[in-house]
Amino acid sequence: MFQFIIQYWLEIAFSCIVGVISIIMKKIYNKYKNLAIRQSAVERGVQALLRNELIRRYREYESKGEITILDKENIEHMFTEYKNLGGNGTVAKMYDDLMNMETKIIKE
Repeated sequence: MFQFIIQYWLEIAFSCIVGVISIIMKKIYNKYKNLAIRQSAVERGVQALLRNELIRRYREYESKGEITILDKENIEHMFTEYKNLGGNGTVAKMYDDLMNMETKIIKE
């Protein structure tokens, strides 16, 4: 009889431990999932802002017909990060046009 009670309580204790571990793992998973969703949203937001800025700069310098070397470097860095964030090739043509545009000489 004593063995039966010990076995019964061990099963209850084991079930409780497994239940608590399951609850903790579920909370950790949900927290990780929420962080992953937020991180993805931030990356997509930054990508959209970079795309918008590259298009704006393209329109600005295309109308001027020239671009400074500093602006070219800045656009090159923006485009690199845009591509690293998964940017598609839509902006690539604009980027190529900007890089091939006449460079304005800045006089000090």
